[in-house]
Parts: sequence; C-alpha cells; structure tokens
Amino acid sequence: MTIPGLTAVTTPWRSRGGQVRRLWSFNAGNLGFIAGLAILVIMLVMSFVAPLYLGSGTVAHTSQTLRPPSAGHLFGTDEYGRDIFVRCMKAVRIDLSLALAVALAGLAIGSVVGSLSATIGGWFDMVVMRITDMLMAFPAFVLALIITASLGNSAQNAAIGVTISYLPQFIRLTRSQALEVRSTDFVAASRVSRTGTFLVAAQHVLPNSFRAPLVQASLIAAWAVLDIAGLSFLGVGVAPPTAEWGQMIALGSGDVLLGDWWTALFPGLMIVAAASAFQLIGDRLERIIR
Repeated sequence: MTIPGLTAVTTPWRSRGGQVRRLWSFNAGNLGFIAGLAILVIMLVMSFVAPLYLGSGTVAHTSQTLRPPSAGHLFGTDEYGRDIFVRCMKAVRIDLSLALAVALAGLAIGSVVGSLSATIGGWFDMVVMRITDMLMAFPAFVLALIITASLGNSAQNAAIGVTISYLPQFIRLTRSQALEVRSTDFVAASRVSRTGTFLVAAQHVLPNSFRAPLVQASLIAAWAVLDIAGLSFLGVGVAPPTAEWGQMIALGSGDVLLGDWWTALFPGLMIVAAASAFQLIGDRLERIIR
C-alpha cells in the first residue's frame, strides 16, 4: 500500500553492493588485525608456558636423537635429542624482542631525523639525504650482514645492523610527510612568532608526520624477523646454544637431506607465522590511517 504524497525510496543495487564491499573490507581488516595479534599473544604465552612443563630444551638426550613428531614431542627432536617444540617456543622471546626493538628504534630515530631534515632544510637536509641515498644503495639484508659481521657476532649487533639497514626508509618516509606539514598555516604562524626550529619540529612537524612511519614500523618488524633469522642462519646473528629460529634451520638443514624434515620445517613455519602476524597488523593500521 502506498501513502499519498510519499514516494518510496529504493537503494540502487550498485549502492548496496558498494556498502556491502566497504563493510566486508572493514570486517576483513579487523579479522586480520585480531588474527595477527592473537598469533603473537599465543606465541608469547607459549614461550613462557612450554619450558615450565616440557623442560628447558637445552639438555641433550642421546637416546632420543632425531625422533619424528609424536605426542611426546610435538615437533620431534633434533640431532642432540632436544625437543624442537620447546626450542621453537623459547626462540619466540629473542626473535620477537629483537624484531620489535628494530622497529621501535628505527621508528624513533628515523622519525626524528626525517622531521628535522624537512624542518631545518638547507645543507642539513642535503647531508641527511645523501647519507640516506648511500645506505639505500645496498640491499637491506646485505647492509645488515656487513654491519653485523663488522661489529661482531651477537644478538645485539644483529639488531643494530638490521636497524641501520632500515633507517633510510623511516627517514625518507617521515621527511616526505614533514615537507607537507612544513607548508601548513600553523607551522608558518609558529615561524612568524619566532618559535625555534627545533621546537617547531617537536611540537608541530613530528606529531603530524608520525602516522605513516608507524604503519611502516609494523612492516619493518615483519622484515626484521626474516633478516634476524637469516643472519643467524649464516652464523653472524644469535650464537648457539641460544634457541633461535634461523639458527635452528641452519642446524637442521643437513638433516633434511637424510629425510629428517621436521628439524628445519617447524622453525621455518614459526618465522612465517610471526612475519605474517606483523603484516596483518600493519595492513589494518594502514586501513585505519588511510
């Protein structure tokens, strides 16, 4: 029944389809963020729980060498009879902590340098950009390998090497955002009122140029997981007997040729899971900021 004087309003099919797509995109982003966060939380919880109930994973048991996955050893044992599941869980702490340290240090240093470079300009900006270009001439992993090998083989030096290799990305990204902020009216008003350059950068330029580097930090954390594992695989990162995923893959790579595939597979899956979790979180942050 139609009421006189009123016109029925119908939503076009295309409009409804667009709304459905936007709603699906929003929910899919949330699900990805929740999944990534859940993966990291579960890893961290298991890194503390597993050693308490399943042993330290550092004691060799010659009678249990290269046991395949079973109810007693979920991921099997390595050539020394150590439980791979426990070692994978123990490695969570060092791999994730190093990856987060790289991302946070790169974000803090790169954002400050990039915002100052854009705000000060002149010769300072030119010097910063030329140094950045020199660092970006090297692939990130190759540069991290050179720096770590020069400083010495340790977890701290590996984190320093990876941080330096990704600093140029933070600097250039922050600088590009800061150049836009620098031309705004409120920054011009601050300069007219004789506010110091460093104060302008700290109060106005840096806070308004921070969102894009924050998204980049979550992606850098994912890449740092891969790079730190790669450095340890090559023997210039975390030194044994400390449990670390890349080092465990290096130790088990020879066993794969003999048919003992589990010694290298499960640490590799842990790397994939951690890197994917950071990527999912970064994708959601990008959607929010965009």
